[in-house]
Amino acid sequence: MVELTVVLALLAVILCIAVVGLVSLVDRSRQRATMADMRAVAKGIEAYAASRGFLPDDASGSAGLRAALGSLGGRPVPTSDRWRHPFRYRRDGAGNYTLASLGKDGIDGDDISVATRDDYFRDIVLVNGRFTAAPE
Repeated sequence: MVELTVVLALLAVILCIAVVGLVSLVDRSRQRATMADMRAVAKGIEAYAASRGFLPDDASGSAGLRAALGSLGGRPVPTSDRWRHPFRYRRDGAGNYTLASLGKDGIDGDDISVATRDDYFRDIVLVNGRFTAAPE
């Protein structure tokens, strides 16, 4: 009976370690997919600006951005990150735009960096087609 209890305890420990690792892998894949979506949206914004001479309006947020850009490569423009929080899109009068994902928690906070790349609660920020806060 003692041997069976020890084996079950060891299996429980191994299972806990595996679950923690799996959650981290899922979050990392969501982070990478969010960045890929942000790059695609940035290309759509730049194509829109090149054809019309101005950036899409930011008054309606990411939903307005989707309406302005339509689809990219046959699929609708992503309006939220892979944690299902809406992207933040802003433009200024000087022709600059910012697209941000607020990370896993969906709360505006600290920006991500290479040193904090495994902190999935941090914000990913893309300005004018280039990441200013990214895990890479």
